[in-house]
Amino acid sequence: MRRLMFLLSAAAVLTACGAAAATSPAATPTLTPATQNRPPSPVRVTLVSPTNGEVVHGSVVHVVVSISGGTVTKAYSTNISPTVGHVHLYMNNQLVYMTYTLHQDMPVNPGVEYTMYAEWVAADHFPFSPRDVTPRVFFTVAAS
Repeated sequence: MRRLMFLLSAAAVLTACGAAAATSPAATPTLTPATQNRPPSPVRVTLVSPTNGEVVHGSVVHVVVSISGGTVTKAYSTNISPTVGHVHLYMNNQLVYMTYTLHQDMPVNPGVEYTMYAEWVAADHFPFSPRDVTPRVFFTVAAS
C-alpha cells in the first residue's frame, strides 16, 4: 500500500511539474494526510527580477530568482533535505516550469499585466512547512 501511494504521488507530481506545466494551469500539489507533516526549511527564496511595478519591453521577461541557504537539484526524491529542492514559479497564479535553474526567459504578451511569485519546495515538489513563498510582484508588458 505504501509503495502504491508513493507511485501515485510521484505520477501526480511529475505530471504537474513536467514540460506540460509550462502551458497548462497547475499549482503546488495539495497536501494529503501522507504529506501534511512537512519539515521546515532554512532556505529563503527571493524574486529578483522582474520587480514590482516594472514595465517590460518585448515578448519575454527575464526572470531571476535567488535562494540563500540551499541548493537547487534536478533530481526528484522522496528523501527530503530541507536545503535541497526546487523553485516553483507562478505567473498569474499558474505554475510555470523553472528548468531547475534560477534564471529563465518567459514569454509574455504586449499590453498585459502579470503577477508573479516563486516558492521553494522540496525535491519531491511538495512545499515545506511553513511555506517559503516570495511576495507577489506585478509587472506590465508595454504595448508594441
